[in-house]
Amino acid sequence: MSKLEIEIPPDEPVVIFHRVIRAAPELVFRMYTEPEHLRRWWGPRHLDLVVCEIDLRVGGRYRFVHRAPDGQEFGFFGEYRAIEPPHRLVQTFVYAGTPDNEAVETFTFEPVAAGTLIACRTVHSSIPARDAHVASGMEDGLTDSYQRLADLAAWLQRGISK
Repeated sequence: MSKLEIEIPPDEPVVIFHRVIRAAPELVFRMYTEPEHLRRWWGPRHLDLVVCEIDLRVGGRYRFVHRAPDGQEFGFFGEYRAIEPPHRLVQTFVYAGTPDNEAVETFTFEPVAAGTLIACRTVHSSIPARDAHVASGMEDGLTDSYQRLADLAAWLQRGISK
């Protein structure tokens, strides 16, 4: 499962995805929660992550802002609901352009022979909210982001092993 697998159940306001990253859960969890790592992989390559604020505690908030080459910005924010390093992270997820559509994301990081199986279950408030998220280019953005995450994990591990 070295490529991203996405499931969209037709009768639930849910998006589920899985991807194996060739790194230990401890490293993958850090890449999800430390700004110096997130700045290097979160979002598609054609966007710059110009704001990456994290208050990593239950009840703490995060905020990310991407900037496109034309200067347009896209903001995302949420609150951490559960933090269980290095196995689980639960947070809300809101696109600033549709602030009433809050979703809840549950990430799990499971050790497997090839590294870490990342699984995410995103629960939206409604099927139309889920469909809007999917229609926004979610699949392309996730695919690019997770390839960047895999590339970063490989690069970091080369540096660790030297």
